[in-house]
Amino acid sequence: MTNNAHLQWEARWGRPAAATAFGAGVLLLVQLLVVQTVLSDRPGIKALPDSLLSIDEKPGLFLGSAMVQALGVLLVTPVFLYLFRASMARGAGMPGWFVYLVYAGPVVLAAALVLGSIDRIDLAHQFADRAFTAGKDCPAIQGERGADCADDLLRDGSSTIVFALVFAGSIAVAFLYVMLPLRARRVGLLSPFMGILGVVAGALVVLQLPLVAAVVQAFWLGAVGSLYLGNWPGGRGPAWESGEAEPWPTQARRRGLFAPPGGGAPEPEPEPPAEVAAESEPAPERPSSRKRKRKKRR
Repeated sequence: MTNNAHLQWEARWGRPAAATAFGAGVLLLVQLLVVQTVLSDRPGIKALPDSLLSIDEKPGLFLGSAMVQALGVLLVTPVFLYLFRASMARGAGMPGWFVYLVYAGPVVLAAALVLGSIDRIDLAHQFADRAFTAGKDCPAIQGERGADCADDLLRDGSSTIVFALVFAGSIAVAFLYVMLPLRARRVGLLSPFMGILGVVAGALVVLQLPLVAAVVQAFWLGAVGSLYLGNWPGGRGPAWESGEAEPWPTQARRRGLFAPPGGGAPEPEPEPPAEVAAESEPAPERPSSRKRKRKKRR
């Protein structure tokens, strides 16, 4: 594909990619709100057993929140694919098989989220009905014994297949958040801040911090969507217009304080009008006149 043909492809698919970025960010935040409506605060019960009792009380709402999150993860696929193709067209140097990871990672993680929620609903039902015998002091719900019983139930009763899918999908999506922004930053498609923020989002996915990870991902996706539309403070980098790898301009270069990378001289600043220049020039000083000494007549 020629450079002009690829730029036309980016112009044609920029808006759909931006729409999916906005949609994915919104869904990730909506999922957090739905989860908060599921959870309750029961006196005398620790956080983990309390969450299991809440899930058993509202299983449909919990499953719905997982499906919303899974849909948000799936919508990330066009966002990554657009950034991948734009980076490859500018010589980012990523292997060709990376595109399969762009497709497979979000799909695996989305499926694992739904299956994991179904498995968690089943365990929550066992915990609420005390239909488990994990440990000599179980079943129990309140206090430290209840927390230990809930922990033993989740450790021994969770599906190994679901755990493997969640782990593989999380690693794949985290790798996309890390690798693609770094390579896009190298060819001038993303600013240094956006590249670093992508790495942070990927690390939070691996660390299993759902609240913070969803907020950071939503912010990054919203910023990338605005970038795809060309609505970026100060304008996008020149690589988006030229189709070639060019460094993202710094603030000093945007103000014209430094010469561009090509070695040319910076653009001269416009000269002020003649009236302003005349007023700003200081008035010339007159030479001090020497006083003539009068000769005293004798």
